Amino acid sequence: MATKSNWKAILAVYLIGVAAAAQVGRIVPAANSLREDMAMGLSTYGWMVSLITCASAVLGLVAGYWVVRRGPRFALFAGLTVLFVGLVVATASPSMTVMLFARVAEGLGYLAIVVAAPTLIAREASAKDSARSLALWGTFFPLGISTAAITGGLLSELFGWRVWFGVNAAVLLPVAVLALVSVPADPGTPQQRSSGADGRQLLSLLPVSAWLIGLGLLSVTLITLALLSMLPVFLMERHEHSQRTAGGITGAVAMTSILGSLLYGWVANRISENRIVLGAAALLLASAFPAFHPVAAVPVTVAFAALAIFATGVLVASVFAAVPRLVPSPERIGPANGLIAQIGSVGALTGPPIIGFFIATSGWTALPVMIVIFTLSFVGFAISANAAQR
Repeated sequence: MATKSNWKAILAVYLIGVAAAAQVGRIVPAANSLREDMAMGLSTYGWMVSLITCASAVLGLVAGYWVVRRGPRFALFAGLTVLFVGLVVATASPSMTVMLFARVAEGLGYLAIVVAAPTLIAREASAKDSARSLALWGTFFPLGISTAAITGGLLSELFGWRVWFGVNAAVLLPVAVLALVSVPADPGTPQQRSSGADGRQLLSLLPVSAWLIGLGLLSVTLITLALLSMLPVFLMERHEHSQRTAGGITGAVAMTSILGSLLYGWVANRISENRIVLGAAALLLASAFPAFHPVAAVPVTVAFAALAIFATGVLVASVFAAVPRLVPSPERIGPANGLIAQIGSVGALTGPPIIGFFIATSGWTALPVMIVIFTLSFVGFAISANAAQR
């Protein structure tokens, strides 16, 4: 942790995270042209969307140790390089098979970035600014996804999916240069950074609080997926909105998560952690049923869904801000971020089919019930993590 915050480095790392998150959502706005050009079935398309998260779900803990061993700056640029190469290959891909392998490579790069970036931010922020800077980091994913949704549909419709993919690759270059000149070198050597503990020891020595806050991220990931993946379907089925209108509304709702994370950064040093968690959870519980009530008017549905997503932004920010506080030493921040990335990605992979199954079998009333269950589980995990720290 720095004595004075290096905001230039923090913002450069944040922009890399936003650009990386855009790659998670890059496929969806180009779905029609991509599927047509590649003769891609729905099953393959689904894999194309989700493969980028597979590496995080399987290798998050390993990545956490590797970041400690190699240094977060090195890991950040290594991940950025792999992501860029994967994007270039995908852009020029002659076949669906090549594109799938490129997507796997993108996933490895994305994993390195999302583990190294918050580790770097924690290192470059002062104790006073730690919660604020990590709350900012908590906005990287919704901002990246929303940016991809807004720009990707337009560019892929006007110029085709290859131009849209190429633009994404080009965007990585200026943010890489900015980070290259802004982020200080990693101190020491790989041997010095990993001295005193091998990989298995570092992982086994992660405190219980880190595992608990990771499970909290799993819960809030499931809440976010339940809201954002099902809101457009609800609007189309219940209110007969077009796919374009429902998607636009959902994109706007998703942006409120950013406001929630920024609010957390503002109040984190003024209000106790448990009170923030309980307040955001209460807002979620109050919003879930009105948002998906079968006879609610569209403005009511949208307003309460936005409030619920706003609350998830607060909770996500609380997870990232908790890591430096919950681990006993700076060298455990990387493995803790890897653990959190892995657990959260498990939720991203398994959440949509689980949520879809219960709605298909029990109707739309199952959705707010699941949101309530996931919210209460987050509260339990977060409060338990804070208690375990003491």
